[in-house]
Amino acid sequence: MIENLPISLFSQFNNVKFYDDVHKYFVGDKELISVTTLLHRYQSEFNKQYWSQHKADEYHLDQREIERAWEFLNKKATLKGTIVHNYAENLWNNKFFPYPKDLVVNVFGYDPIYDEFIKTKKLIDIFFSRSYGSLIPIKTEYVICDVEYGIGGMVDLLAYNVKKKEFQLWDYKTNKKLNTENKVGDTLKGSLFPLQDCEMEIYSLQLGLYKKIIEKNTGIKIGRCYLVWVSHTNDEPIYLEVKDRSSYVDIMINEHMAENQLLKIT
Repeated sequence: MIENLPISLFSQFNNVKFYDDVHKYFVGDKELISVTTLLHRYQSEFNKQYWSQHKADEYHLDQREIERAWEFLNKKATLKGTIVHNYAENLWNNKFFPYPKDLVVNVFGYDPIYDEFIKTKKLIDIFFSRSYGSLIPIKTEYVICDVEYGIGGMVDLLAYNVKKKEFQLWDYKTNKKLNTENKVGDTLKGSLFPLQDCEMEIYSLQLGLYKKIIEKNTGIKIGRCYLVWVSHTNDEPIYLEVKDRSSYVDIMINEHMAENQLLKIT
């Protein structure tokens, strides 16, 4: 029950520090691998050279123009995602969030994010209003880690669902696409080869790792885990329950720990 929240939920991860500028986690002077970096190890590398040339030929452009466009879009998506997450965190904590226009202009020379942010903000507001009375926020932007595993991460929202009577994890996704399958059948690498290389599988593993770390270190039991897809191209927030990939989460953890042990030996 929520009345019996363990103190460990608020104190267990006090030893981990997250450095936002380099996106790294440390316990003391020991660097942890982030959940997202660990997941990338099982995904195929994007062949930037091949595909940028392919698109350049297709659109009769210089290859470097394509690469610059991609760099711009990636930078914009990253900053927009950060702004949206900051807005959502402040919303759950009853704080006003001033849109950081000066920051955006300083990065790009103008503001290519504001219009998309306003659309996404409306979706976050809808999610918040619909969740009122059902979801009780326990922790937002919750920095977690497991020293034994050597893994760190950040949970968007740990909440208690009063209707389902369970703790839940919620994660905001602002990307334009969120595929539940790989259209050409590509799979993840190594021991995760049975899983398709698509957003749903990656995010299921991501939240599965968060769930494993929190349960192991705090003793609470987490129920369902959800994505809140708030792309600016959507008319409504889309809620997606992630898949249970706990067996593959265990494989990832065991392989990472074995690799760390091998590095210590050598």
